[in-house]
Amino acid sequence: MGVSRIAYGTVGDGVPATEFTPLPLPTKSSVAFNFQDPKEVKIETEGSIDPFYVVLTKDSTDYIEFSIPTPSNDILLAMMGGTLDGTADKWSEPTELADINKSFQMDTQVRNGKKVQYTIVNGKIAAKLSQAPGAEQPELLLIRVYKQAAITADGVKKAAFTREVL
Repeated sequence: MGVSRIAYGTVGDGVPATEFTPLPLPTKSSVAFNFQDPKEVKIETEGSIDPFYVVLTKDSTDYIEFSIPTPSNDILLAMMGGTLDGTADKWSEPTELADINKSFQMDTQVRNGKKVQYTIVNGKIAAKLSQAPGAEQPELLLIRVYKQAAITADGVKKAAFTREVL
């Protein structure tokens, strides 16, 4: 169906950002939802082929992934950390692994007068240059937004991910 908008903002107090900065649209077919299957923990009893009790737990972190072609240095700074040289358009990588948390939103293209908006309230950003420029390909910035808990300063747990039809 397609993506019409991807944006990020400053995480609120257990809620998404109130203002979002748009990112360039991703490369075609690069958006992926990697929502993990739960891990099964079962208690078995002697003489039964069925488990006595099953508990489902999270075994890995959910994330959304996409690629941006030929990113600007401002986007590298926002998604990867590091520094920008004020006199030249030069980005330098951080000297340590960046710790970047952002709210994240993605909208589908409008179909039949409606679109779907996906929001991660508190996302851990991991980004890297994943493809070098070549004769028939652009430089690509791969961005992963890992879903983290959305907890207020008072300790109230809120929904970390939403899907809204607008």
